[in-house]
Amino acid sequence: MVKILQIGNYPPPMCGWAIQTKLVTEELRRRGHTCEVLKINENRQVKDPAYVDVQSGLDYLRKVARYGMAGYRLNAHVNAMSKKGYLLAMIAVLVGRILGRPALLTFHGGLSQDYFPRRDSWKLYQAFRLLFGLAGAVACDSAEIKQAIERYGIPSSKVIAIATFSPQYLHFQTAVLPVEAEEFLSRRRPVFFSYVSFRPEYRLDTLREGMSLFRKNHPLAGFVWLGFPGNELPSARKFVAAWPPEERDSLLLLGNLNHDQFLTLMTRCFGVLRTPACDGVAASVLEALALGVPVVASENGRRPADVITYEDASSEDMCSKLLYLVENHATVKTGLAGIPSNDNVGQMADWLSGEWPLTLRSGIVHAK
Repeated sequence: MVKILQIGNYPPPMCGWAIQTKLVTEELRRRGHTCEVLKINENRQVKDPAYVDVQSGLDYLRKVARYGMAGYRLNAHVNAMSKKGYLLAMIAVLVGRILGRPALLTFHGGLSQDYFPRRDSWKLYQAFRLLFGLAGAVACDSAEIKQAIERYGIPSSKVIAIATFSPQYLHFQTAVLPVEAEEFLSRRRPVFFSYVSFRPEYRLDTLREGMSLFRKNHPLAGFVWLGFPGNELPSARKFVAAWPPEERDSLLLLGNLNHDQFLTLMTRCFGVLRTPACDGVAASVLEALALGVPVVASENGRRPADVITYEDASSEDMCSKLLYLVENHATVKTGLAGIPSNDNVGQMADWLSGEWPLTLRSGIVHAK
């Protein structure tokens, strides 16, 4: 049995990273391993027996070092959209090297991130080359991202591709929705569901414009924006408050729901609208397809075949694809083929624990 410290997002609030961390932690514990989570997302200062809190930067360093010295295998989660996230991951891999127990790095996101891959910037290239190089091994979401990491001079044997999504994501119970959600669903048709944050990569201005164009053809259409963590919700509300009353009335602005409510609301909607292009294959996209909900998403080169894609940052093309979905909704739903049933949560647990009961081909994990 091994001891593992996952360093990453953990609910609440709920997000794709947090779901993965929670499910993998539960799987590792089910197998008899010791697994703790050092929570670095919102609410990290709230003490809770479900995770290890972080009170400050110094507290983070102390706890990473303490767990490392206690024999825990460090696993840092990171993407290439946040300087702070990069620094937290770098601290973990440096501690791992100092202790002679190189940390494992779980790299999230796609091929259109702010800081990766960036051959046009020597500093950014060297920063991630150092991070990948100091890690004992790197797990990423796909073969394409694995190849991009290898172009930083990282040996192929050190990088493994394990898709994030897993059938466990679909385990949920139909939940009671907030009153405002039920009221909104009762008076708006069709309703589109968007998981967003108040950050540039979510292109809220483009999304707003696309919504306005669509409503010229479908005045009763509604749009649900949810996923905002507590620190972003005030900015989102301020953004929407400046809209004309009729436009505001077409939007339901929610914060962060639990997973049961999230999937319940998704299945009650006409379709999912996904805006960021930096996400690779988003868990919410795969959840929607598996549950029979059509998806319209920005093109990023990695969308599943059943997704209707529009030109990134084009509100006009977004609108045209929403109109296409309305006109062909029954056909699109019938054509949804679902998703592969690989147990990627189990495979990630295998990688972290070193059990490796899997078939490897060029560093890509395939289910047996």
